[in-house]
Amino acid sequence: MITNLEKEIANIIDDKIVELDRPDLFRKPLVAFSSAADEKYTELKETIGQWHLTPKEVLPDAKSVISYFVPFTKNVVLQPKEVKDGAPLWEEAYAIINSHFDNIGEAVSNYLTEHGFSAKTIHATHTYDPKDLKSTWSHRSAAAIAELGAFGANRMLITEKGSGGRFCSVLTSAELKKKQAPIRKKCLYITDGSCGLCFKICPVKALASDSFDKFSCQDELNKNDMLQKKNKGYIADTCGKCISVCPVAYLE
Repeated sequence: MITNLEKEIANIIDDKIVELDRPDLFRKPLVAFSSAADEKYTELKETIGQWHLTPKEVLPDAKSVISYFVPFTKNVVLQPKEVKDGAPLWEEAYAIINSHFDNIGEAVSNYLTEHGFSAKTIHATHTYDPKDLKSTWSHRSAAAIAELGAFGANRMLITEKGSGGRFCSVLTSAELKKKQAPIRKKCLYITDGSCGLCFKICPVKALASDSFDKFSCQDELNKNDMLQKKNKGYIADTCGKCISVCPVAYLE
């Protein structure tokens, strides 16, 4: 009989981050679980769009969704607001962890299948059609349902370690317990109307309190990606400024 399945999964994710041996880029991950039957997943078809998949549309026998967040270090989080275009350190962390998410997902899936459960990983990024930017799965929304964080004005999910980092998901037929307590909203703009720094720093003015121009944002990401290719740096369509400038982007 398997005991404390949730702890074993969290340990696997921890170990895979340690395996990278990049404490200059990454901190200890956060892991949480949600029920695949949670009605909030169905509600995403209204808040995001009918194209967004429910857990059972991804994995028919899904019972749980594993959400995890790999927070960046302070140096990584703070760099984007200090540079004109894409931040090299942010792009390096982004590219490395996106690639490593495949290894993490494989390790978690292998553990689950070895114990008789089905599992399905979802690609870390670019889960959208480049023509309309409609994504079939939102890692941040899944993490929010798992109470891993609360959304800020810049559409980023703010966890107990901030919002500077990357989210990913694994779906499974294992029934995992949701232990995470509801997280307090930390975005100053949402809680009391102050701040709004993310709106001001956006280089293409894609962010507003009541709207988000995802196409302008993607154009900026693509521009930074091309600059990195010319500079022979890590290839990643990133910006990070709206996160970097946030007072709660990095939390101890």
